[in-house]
Parts: sequence; C-alpha cells; structure tokens
Amino acid sequence: MANNAKMIDLETLYQAGIDPKTGLPKKFGGAKCNTKEDIKKILRIMDEQDAVNRYVWYNLPCNLTSAELERMLYYKGQLAFFYMKDLDEFYFMPYALDGTIDFYGRFNTIHPVPMTCGTDDKAGKAQAQYLESIKLKCIYGFVLPEEIKEEDLYTSAVLLHDYTKQLSQTIIPRVTLNDGILDVESECVPYLRTSLLMGTGIKGVRVADADQEASVHEGSRNMTRAALASEPYIPIVGSIEFQELTDGSLTNAQDYLLAMQGLENLRLSTYGIDNGGLFEKKAHMLQSEADINGGPVGLVLQDGLSIRQNFCNIVNSIWGLGIWCEPAENITMADQDGDGLYYDENDENENSGIESSEDGGSDYE
Repeated sequence: MANNAKMIDLETLYQAGIDPKTGLPKKFGGAKCNTKEDIKKILRIMDEQDAVNRYVWYNLPCNLTSAELERMLYYKGQLAFFYMKDLDEFYFMPYALDGTIDFYGRFNTIHPVPMTCGTDDKAGKAQAQYLESIKLKCIYGFVLPEEIKEEDLYTSAVLLHDYTKQLSQTIIPRVTLNDGILDVESECVPYLRTSLLMGTGIKGVRVADADQEASVHEGSRNMTRAALASEPYIPIVGSIEFQELTDGSLTNAQDYLLAMQGLENLRLSTYGIDNGGLFEKKAHMLQSEADINGGPVGLVLQDGLSIRQNFCNIVNSIWGLGIWCEPAENITMADQDGDGLYYDENDENENSGIESSEDGGSDYE
C-alpha cells in the first residue's frame, strides 16, 4: 500500500494566496458567509445602547458620565460605591465578600476588586493587592445625620445592583443574560438568507466520483457565488437524486422577519422598554390589542429605577452628594426638564449630561 502521508507548509500557501482547503487562489474561494457573527455584533451594540441609556444620573462624582456608570452595571451586574481617603476620590467598583453575612444573607464587609480581570502584569497585581487591603462596611439603609461618624465617610460602602437580586447576593450581568436572545435573533438573518437563496433556482448535479466534482466546481464554486453569478449547478458527490433536493417547501421570508421582530420585542421587554409584544399580527392591530400584547413592561423599568433611587438616598444621607437617577425622557416620553424636548441634552457643564437644580443638587426626596 502506498504511503501518501505528507507535510504541507501552510504558511507558504497563505503567503502565495492559496486556500489550503481547495488548492485554489483565495479570490476564487467561497464567498464570505459569517452572517450570524456579523449580525450578533450589531445586536450586541444595540443591546448595550438600550441598557446604558434607559436611565440618566444626576451629579455623579468620580468623573463618570451616566452612560459609563450604566455600562459598568451592564458588564458587572453590581458595583460598590465608596470614598477612598488616600486618593481623595469617590469610586464605583466591583467587589467581593470580605468577612461574614448578616441574618438576611447580605454582605457585612466587602473589598473592591479591579474592573478588569487581567492581573498578570505587575501594575495589575499591585492594584489588586491594594484594593484587597481595603475593608468596607456595607450600608443598607438611610443614615441620620446625628448617627454619622467621621470614620463612616472612609469605611462605608453602598452596593448598587442592576436589578432585584434572587437568592444569591450577586446577580448575573445583563451582557450574559441577554446573550441567549441575541444568539437566536442573530440566526434569523442567516435563515432568511438561506431561504432566499433556495428560492433563486440553484440546482445540484449528481456526479459519479470525486474526479468529476472538480469540473462542476469550475462552473459553480459554491451556492452563494452561483446565486449571485446566475450559475445553475453545484456538485454533489453521491447517489442523491435531483428531485430529492427540491421536495421541501420554502418558508416565507416574512416569517423570519416576524420571528426576529418577536425576539427583539422580548429583548426590549427585559429592560422594561415599550414594544409590540412577542407576537404581532400581520394585519393591522387595534390600539387596545397592541397595549395588551405589549405587556406590563413598566414594572421591569420600575424595578431598576427603585433600586437606583434607593441607592441615591443612602449615598446622599452619608456623603451629601445630591446624586439622583431618573428614567430617560426617550423611555417615559415626558418632558421632565421642561426644555420642550423628549430627549436628554448633553450639557457640557454636567458630567451626567443632565442639568441639575439651581442649588447644585437634585430634588431626590
């Protein structure tokens, strides 16, 4: 038996512009077909934009904008707010349990952890070690002025969560929660594309052996290129009859768009943003039907808002910063600041992008 084992220098083929799989120049290779990955990147950006812009923060310290704070919550799920005396600055940072829990299972003491996980370099390790040495007492309720001690300003932390916790004291970040929806939604476009390709009349040709396959490939490189170039044949090695390839009925392209629209509405409902509901009729809907179909998404938005405003009240009772959080005007469709516009203007004098009250604080009570 002949020994056909061989080693192929792939690097040389790449430099020469040859595709090792087909042995043909790369320009003759199959057309780019990573549609799902491309669409998911777009949907991921949209998901993050919806998440970080649904709330607007007032009077934030630590040189953070409203969108930056919400972005940290989007990727981390929860943050600790505290004042670092050595650096004379307030910080929002992820945290870890450092001690015991109370009767409700809540953390008594925590220490901050770096935002990024990469601590291989010396600077990253030094930062992690420094933050681990900081012990902060968690405050869960409004603190009266007469109860505040000076040391509380430097040793206290207030925890902020994106949504209501379950049994655990840590929650799953939105970027992970919505990944499943985005993954299925991004598949709708490739399915739609395949359905449209199947409707263009591309046919398979049965060949006797692999030698005959090359001659058919010369006429039709692949299905996508054949459809775009009006090439009617693609090679199929085997005994499959031509009629078997065309027995299946094609799904209407509109059905894929309706499925994608339903998934998009599901994604928006996870943020409490008004949408058309999981199922939208193809025909015209009455307003009452649309309202019922949309569902009570306001409670989802209220959940996150209540958590943020309670966080603001506790922080303001300790440090008197006057921070506050409100739903974005695009979400409520109400002119909350009285400027005659249904969107939030970015005032260059405010780090949150929202004009504060005249006395420098916000009306948060």
